[in-house]
Amino acid sequence: MRIALRTSGGRGEYEVAGNHESIRVHDVFDRHIVLELLPGFRFPTNNYVRHTQGKPRIRLLDSHSDSHVYLILAAILLLPKPKREIGATPGGKLQIYKDNFSVMSIPFDVVELSTTEVVISPTQMVLSNSTLDSVRLDVIERLRIVMACWEAASMQSSALASAITQHKNSFNSKNVKAVIAAAESIRLAMMEPDDPLRHITKDLNLPNLDELMWLGVHATEADEALALGEENLEELKEAARNRMKVWRQVAMRDAAGAKFSLQVREAYNHTCMFTVMRLPKTPLTGSSGVDAAHILPWAEYDLNSVSNGLCLSKLCHWAFDAGILRLTFDDPSSKYQLQLSSAALAAESAGLLKLDGLMDLQGVVSTSLLPNESANWPKPSFLKVYNEASNF
Repeated sequence: MRIALRTSGGRGEYEVAGNHESIRVHDVFDRHIVLELLPGFRFPTNNYVRHTQGKPRIRLLDSHSDSHVYLILAAILLLPKPKREIGATPGGKLQIYKDNFSVMSIPFDVVELSTTEVVISPTQMVLSNSTLDSVRLDVIERLRIVMACWEAASMQSSALASAITQHKNSFNSKNVKAVIAAAESIRLAMMEPDDPLRHITKDLNLPNLDELMWLGVHATEADEALALGEENLEELKEAARNRMKVWRQVAMRDAAGAKFSLQVREAYNHTCMFTVMRLPKTPLTGSSGVDAAHILPWAEYDLNSVSNGLCLSKLCHWAFDAGILRLTFDDPSSKYQLQLSSAALAAESAGLLKLDGLMDLQGVVSTSLLPNESANWPKPSFLKVYNEASNF
């Protein structure tokens, strides 16, 4: 599905279009739009889908004090402020400067639908100008850069670092007005009209600047960009797992990810937590047989701490990420429990999988397989958030 700018007459209207699996536009009428940019972290917007003049239009709870979802996303992602009237933007080659572009479309996955809310996870933002020159902004990629700025700012003392920290705190407190105010103060402080994140990453001396060069922005053909979100036949659970997979891929790209991998494998003595097999790199094998798997692959949960990791064999890593093996923590017994998920058992019953070997792994995980320091054991709260975010 997507939020789309309809440009016929006036300033244009934002509407909901497309479908996600069996969910159609009429299913989200009169629902509050809640953003889930980080799995498990839900951000209210006071934007509602209303059936207005025969159209599924987005309306604000309070038109005087609330902000449209495209402005909220632009503030969270530290974009220049977009212009709603696309006809008033300059034509030609798109430049992501203040008032030089409009948010033409916001493709999203539906995370959850209730009688009062539709929880959405935006995947892209299509930015365009009056001649429909367009680019595609990858929301997760951009947010990871913003979060890296938050982390860098927390270790520095400057006016910019304070402003970035205020932006982070506003986001964490789910305060829309504060996020928008913080973003605007950062934009003004940059003095330049172009993408503020470009200057922030340099001023905060973020590493790997070459990798951050495009800041989540990718070239795309207008027709291709505007078709994003038209139809998504993924099941909701599959969409959730795919979002988690993308987060994991991004989380392991930098040097911190490589350090995390080494620390986790060493803490577990290169032994798979699920199978008890010790599989270090040796002259015989040439590579390690175990991976360091993130539980939660986003920065607000101590991204690269050992307690946010599991040491797993290649097969178990795949089974954990795919939602076949589910790890939980049982509070009454203070023990970790490993089990096959209900979805995996259903798939086996349908003849899609054969899980005999994994079936034998179920049960209590021995503390002898955990790191020597209990502070490095998998955090129960992380496992809870992961299982909930994955719809397990």
